[in-house]
Amino acid sequence: MMPETNLPFSYLISLKPLGLLYASSGRFLSAENLTGKAGEHFPPDSPAFAGLLAAHLPKGDVWHLHTAGPFWHQLTDHLLGGGQASLDIDLMVPAPLTLLQRRRSHADQQREVVERLIWHEESERTGWITASGNDPPDKPLRGGWIPISLWDRITRFDSVSESGPLTIWDDPWKAVPHLHPRLRNDERVSAQQDALFLEYAVALDPAVALAYLSSHKIDDGVYRFGGEGHLVEISTHSVPKPLQVLLGHDHLECFSLITPGVWGTSRLSKREPEDQRPAQQRFGEPAFPFHSKNQGPGILTERPRSWRHHLGHGTPSTVHPEKRAGVRRLSRGRWAMVAGSCYHLPSGHSLKPWAQWSEDWFPREGFSFKRLGTGLALPLHPEGP
Repeated sequence: MMPETNLPFSYLISLKPLGLLYASSGRFLSAENLTGKAGEHFPPDSPAFAGLLAAHLPKGDVWHLHTAGPFWHQLTDHLLGGGQASLDIDLMVPAPLTLLQRRRSHADQQREVVERLIWHEESERTGWITASGNDPPDKPLRGGWIPISLWDRITRFDSVSESGPLTIWDDPWKAVPHLHPRLRNDERVSAQQDALFLEYAVALDPAVALAYLSSHKIDDGVYRFGGEGHLVEISTHSVPKPLQVLLGHDHLECFSLITPGVWGTSRLSKREPEDQRPAQQRFGEPAFPFHSKNQGPGILTERPRSWRHHLGHGTPSTVHPEKRAGVRRLSRGRWAMVAGSCYHLPSGHSLKPWAQWSEDWFPREGFSFKRLGTGLALPLHPEGP
């Protein structure tokens, strides 16, 4: 029986775009940046969704708001791998980076897992190796999305041949280019010289909706989301039972992040949490919760991604004092561990469920970033230690 975890999320909120949404444009000079796709940032992170809810909640409820995401799901009932129809939403979450994949065909949007990585610890060799002991495939695919109902199959790779290959899904959206005219500074007409620039919007599969976890809900309906007046249709559902069970799993020894992990300070981002309390207030607890006996965790990850959002209304404008909202500014940029990153704690060390992790492990800008669902972790060994 799973222990009580006081999970802060009560709802799964679906967002169905009514048209296009925007992804971030490129930041670096590269081949991708020349076409506007470098550093593409989609779906919107949890803070963007939290801002949508906060704009429609009573002010007193905003201070207790918890969100997490992004995820997505099919809008209609579909068949699972075992042929049984799913009556509840089968949430798609980021696949662990331990799963090495290959594409079935160039036109297929699904992949199949061909090998998985496990943590191997010996005096001569310590690190992530293939479960079969063979050399890993050449240039395997990683990442993608996996249905939460199939999460327990991640650690039963030896039995895949009996129930078929474990399927991983590609992103259910694509970038759509737009040529926009640049307007003149003094008039709402197109500039005459060098007026066109390329911008990318995102078209989501019509049979798919984005999804976020939330502690609060707002009325179902149509809301602005994603900038430029884009619209989404919101609907509220219960949190899928398989996700509740996994989030309540105790004794986390090896786990995967299903949301970006944001740790460290505003000046120095880190790959794992650090308790922000002074030593005299920790009462003997370690500064690095993932460490034990001066040993750190085994980490499997990729290049970190940017994580930057503005908070609040900024400082009042000195040029236009009548503008009460003031000048909006972005918070200091941070780097986040990508969703799918995997951690293996030192031998004999384990953690409580994510809901019981201390808010002091997370960055704080007026409130703990744990309220934004960062570093949400699911066990890679659901059967327990």
